[in-house]
Amino acid sequence: MTALIELLTDVPAATARYDIRDDGGRSMDTLKVIASPAGGYLAVYHCGIGNQQFAVHVAVSDDLLHWTHRAELDRPASQPTIAALDDGGFLVVLEAGGGGPPPWLRFVYYSSADRLLAGAADRVFDAPHTLVPRGRHAEGTPNIYAVRQAPDLDHSEIDIGFHYFRRGQVDRQGRGTLTGFRQWRTRRERYLDAVLEGHGTAGNIGGRDRFVWDGRAYLLIEGQLRRGVWESWRTFLYDESTGTATPLQIRSHGGSVAFANPSATVLTLPSGEPGLVVTSYLFHSGAAPGEGGPLLYYRAAPA
Repeated sequence: MTALIELLTDVPAATARYDIRDDGGRSMDTLKVIASPAGGYLAVYHCGIGNQQFAVHVAVSDDLLHWTHRAELDRPASQPTIAALDDGGFLVVLEAGGGGPPPWLRFVYYSSADRLLAGAADRVFDAPHTLVPRGRHAEGTPNIYAVRQAPDLDHSEIDIGFHYFRRGQVDRQGRGTLTGFRQWRTRRERYLDAVLEGHGTAGNIGGRDRFVWDGRAYLLIEGQLRRGVWESWRTFLYDESTGTATPLQIRSHGGSVAFANPSATVLTLPSGEPGLVVTSYLFHSGAAPGEGGPLLYYRAAPA
């Protein structure tokens, strides 16, 4: 646990890039990185398109620091995540909408890497709101816990986490299962809310990402200490085996304090070593000069 926390919090000791952008200059906000089955890496992310709206994109990389844009996947849309599937396809889950009705969850299936990198979706499922009214409040910011195919998408179970805008005041945690790419059911994750509230998160509890390290499952999850105060965003490490959370004291080169939209992926690094890739968003109101925006950093696992 101590070694894992060090990997997650010591950015100066990692290989890092602040304000990371693709080769077209697009800010890679809320990026999620996975290993590409064909070699190298894939990332999905969103970028602003004006009027507080966003578009979701996909890019590829050989070294995790330099990214080549391949396709726009959706607009208006934001907060994407991605998983490679057993059938050779890919699942992207995102927050659809923006600038109009409150956002909702969208599941997008691509049958191959070529289809993904061309932005050519094969199947789409738009999830109805279940925890808050569709016309009033948002459900979004998904992560993928697991995808089980037996043997295909029509016989699959997709387990995701998301947030909902509770009583129009603060984001809180939800969990949903999409069965057969057509049946959607959800529940509130009150225990997860309670754990972070115990650490003083009086504002939003939003994005999260699950990873397995040394045989144990963890979540990185964001919590806002004070509602409406952007510089009060913090990241927590939640241990699924103990049901406890640890506030992470992330250290940047310049002393930034507000870290949000976390993700973590265990994969083989460009050096060939196993390691951990972490991404975050540094809100400018809590960021040191030159550090605001999307951050990616990685380190090899301790020997």
